[in-house]
This record gives sequence, structure tokens and C-alpha cells, in this order.
Amino acid sequence: MKKIYLLLVICSATLCVGLFSERTTASSTVSEPTELIAKAENKEPAEIKPKTTDKHPADIQNVQAGDYLSGKFAQNNHDWKNANQFINRLIEAGIAPDNILQRAMILSMGSGNAEKAIIIAKTIKENNTSKHNTITEIFILVDAIKHKEYKKAQALLNKMPDDSTVRFIGPFIDGWLSAAQNTMNIKSLKQSTMQLYHAILISDYLDDHSDIERMIDKALKVEDIREDERGRIADLYGHVGLKKKAIAIYRDILEHNPSNSRIKTQLQELEQGTNKPLFKNVNSAHHGIAKAFHDIASILNNEQNEESARVFAHISLYLEPNMMQTRILLAEINANHKQYARAISLYQSIPKSSKEYIQAQHDIVDIYEATQRFDDALTLLKRLPNAGKDVDTIIKIGNLYRNQEKYKLALESYNIAAKILGTTIPKEYWHLHYVRGIAYEQSGNWDRAEQELQSALTMQPDHPYILNYLGYAWADKGINLQQSLEMIQHAVNLLPSDGYITDSLGWVMYRTQNYKRAVPVLERAVELLPYDPTINDHLGDAYWKVGRLLEAKFQWKRAKNHSDDDIQIKELEIKLTSGIKK
Repeated sequence: MKKIYLLLVICSATLCVGLFSERTTASSTVSEPTELIAKAENKEPAEIKPKTTDKHPADIQNVQAGDYLSGKFAQNNHDWKNANQFINRLIEAGIAPDNILQRAMILSMGSGNAEKAIIIAKTIKENNTSKHNTITEIFILVDAIKHKEYKKAQALLNKMPDDSTVRFIGPFIDGWLSAAQNTMNIKSLKQSTMQLYHAILISDYLDDHSDIERMIDKALKVEDIREDERGRIADLYGHVGLKKKAIAIYRDILEHNPSNSRIKTQLQELEQGTNKPLFKNVNSAHHGIAKAFHDIASILNNEQNEESARVFAHISLYLEPNMMQTRILLAEINANHKQYARAISLYQSIPKSSKEYIQAQHDIVDIYEATQRFDDALTLLKRLPNAGKDVDTIIKIGNLYRNQEKYKLALESYNIAAKILGTTIPKEYWHLHYVRGIAYEQSGNWDRAEQELQSALTMQPDHPYILNYLGYAWADKGINLQQSLEMIQHAVNLLPSDGYITDSLGWVMYRTQNYKRAVPVLERAVELLPYDPTINDHLGDAYWKVGRLLEAKFQWKRAKNHSDDDIQIKELEIKLTSGIKK
């Protein structure tokens, strides 16, 4: 696995060469116009002469430099659509050296204009017949696949250079191109869980099940396996009739991530014995290749290579426009970079008939909440199909109210969800205990809050946020201090870079009058979250107790400057005037 991920990083770097590294400056690029590429609508590359103009050359250069720099700015801010428009203005003005063409090619693909990207790729190849450019050749290969010219695609793949990018994606494409020609070729698909998964898909597509169970078992044992990969393995177990293995994996995933709606649906279908398929067969090699590009994009995205993921995801959609999971992946990438309008558009493109529809709508709610559109979020949730009976939607409504500090309304939703689930809340819904505990605690009902939080902790004894919340609450009330110290120390060990949990540990040390130990822990919390007023306040208190009075007042002033809580501000003003009374 480590070897595969090393190739992954190099693959990503190779892809980004056309995007981020250039051998010429903006001024030299603008001052040396070269031939144009063909316009997208012409289908075939054609020689086009630069446009004539009455404007002064200096004015032209300024406009072109502006387009170049605006394109880079848009691209650096993950706005690929506008970046693509700016770079295309340069090309239309006759400025098209290879580095600009390559940038335009990748931006075209990454912004969803695959046909234009392929035209540019062919132009680059024609201009450099003796040179290999892996990404350019991949795009030309994709064009052959789109038109189901599988022999041609195979020949193109065979001629590609043996570099890290080809070694990473090549086995997937080679396996499916062979399958398109009714030949089993999965020997190279054994280096990772995802490769094994596609080896199984190809075997199933070619109706050769002789070795599938062994391959599934092998895939499950690969180190560093991700949650989504384990879910797919469970799907495969269910597909070949190994239901107990599938159920065990589904339940384990839900214990750690109860919000995984896809896995919940799969588990319900399997336990209820419905005839709905757990595993969607790949009905064509063409679809299999599109799925491979989606999975490559998913791997890149999980490895924080989102821009490369964007390009491969659009390749997947170009081959199969109805890949709903790919639309969701692209929406997530856009949302992560606050390109909310495009993310919402992609989520809204998921039809109601799709099993991903509810997930997509919930993701839109998350965007509305992140942008303070609470009324829109609530309206959307209440209008969803079966909203009054769907537990996940009801809990999400409760979370929306809780995040607005409307705890009474939040509890009403949580209690409805709990009633639907029955007398005993299932283990995969441990988070309902957790959020209900938070709502009770914030609304002043500590007894019920403690009960709910302890129930959540019983189900998830190693969950850092439950350990932290309950431990901090105990410490803040001055009860169970030793137990809370042990719980929060465990939480810090699980998430050492979380400033809130580190603050909790320092605060418990403070409450147990271990001020010298508390100071370095709270200093670490402030390093992690330097502008949180509560953490600054805590560090100020600890400094005061160890005699570092000037530093204490500095932290209190800092806390006051960043607080919007009137009660906290008044308490800080008293400390700044009188310190902490013994």
C-alpha cells in the first residue's frame, strides 16, 4: 500500500505540472504570441491567425497580462471555471505556447469541458509528435474510450511512457480494456484494495466467480484500508451470498461513523431480506472504465489531492454522465473550497429516483448551515420525502436547531427520532445519545444530559469527543475530577492536535489545583486555537495562579477582545481589575 500511495503523490505532481509550473513569466508569455488552437466548436484543429486590432500594443499586453494573472488567481482560489475562461482569452488572442495550452487543457477538463480539453490535447500532441506528455496522452486515450474504440485505446495505452502516473492508473484501464474485448487480464490489479476491488468487478463482469471470495478476503486484509473501501468489500460479500461477513462489516462501520447513510441503507436491505441488490453489477466495460476513473479521483481526494481528483472525476462523468457518486464527489470538492453555488448545482442534479438523493439534499443543508441560511436548510429538510419518519432527517433537523442554540426544539426532534427507533436505541445510533446529551446539558437539565452522555460513552468508549464533553462537564462542575482527568487524557492521546480537547485537559488540571501542570497544556491549546476566548481565559487563570500576573492579564485582554459573550466579557473585566481572589 505504501508503494501505491508514493506513486499516487508522484502522479498528482505530474498532473499539476501543466497547472502550476511554467518556465516563462507572464510578461514574456504575453510578449511572444504563438499560433492559436482550434476553437472547441470546430471539432478539428485548424490554423487561425491572430486577431487584428486598433489598440496600442501596450494596451494589448496589459489586457493579456491581466487575463493571465486573473486566471492564476482564480485557479489558486479553486475557481476553475473562471480560470479556464481567462486562460482561453489568451489563446483566442493568439498566445498559445505549450505551457499555456497544457494549462488550458487541464483547466478545461477540470471545469467540465472534456471535449475542448481533448481537442487541445490533440493540438499539443501534433505540435510535439516526438515527445511524450502523459496527461495529454491520457486525454487522447479517454477520447478513444468515449467512442468505444477499445483496440485503439489499448494501443495508445501500450505506447505510453512507463512513468509513475501510468503505473498508477494503467492497471485499472488495461484490465477494463481487456474486459471490453472479452479477455480476463487482472494480474496487475493486486497492489491495493482498490485494484483488488476492480479485479473482482472485472471477474464478475466476465462471469468468472471462481476466485472472487479469495480476492475479497485478500482485499479486506490490506493495510490502511479506508471506510469506503471496507463498505465496498461488504457489498461484494453480500453480492456473493456471504451475508454474515457483510453484516459484520456494515455494523462495524456504523459504530464509528453513524452518519454513513449508504451503509445504513445497505445494512437494512440485507437484514430485512429484500431483493434489492446490494451490489450494482457493472453492465459494460465502458461503465467499468468510468468507475475506475471515479475511484482514482476518490483516492486522490482522500489523499488531499483535490485538484487532481477534480480532473479525473470529470473524465469519469465524460464517459458516464449518470455517475451520481461522481457528481457528489465533485460537489464535495467544490464545497470544501467554498464554491458553494457550483456544489449546490451538482447536488441538485441528483434526481429523486437516485439512492443518493437524500444524501445530496442533506449535503445541501450543510452548505446552507455553513452560510447561515438556516431557514432554507430547515425548509429543505421538512420537504424531503418521508421527512416525518426518516430518522436521519429528523436528527439532522434537531442538529440544525441545536447549532442555533434552540435546544427545546432540538430535543423535540431528537425525542421523535428516539421514539421511532424504539425502546432501545441501536448501537449504530450512538450519536443520538451524544447530541441529545449536549442539548440537555445546554438547556440546564444536567441529570438527563449525564445519562445520555454516559449511554453514548458505553456504546463508544474510545470516542474522543464523547470522552472530552463528559469529562469537561464533570470538571466544570467540580465532580468526578480524577475520572474526568483520565478520560480527557485518553481523548488527547486519540486527538493530540485538537485544541478544544487539549484545553479540557489543562482545565481539569487547573480545577484539581495542579496549576504548574496546567500551564504548558493550556499553552499548547492556545497554540492550536490562538483566538478562542475561553481557552485564552483559561490560560490567563492558570498564569495568575502560578504568579505570572502580566501574562495572565494579556490573555484576559485577548479573551475579551475576541469574545462576543456579554457575561464572559463582564467576568473578564472584573479579572482585569481585581485578578482572581483566593
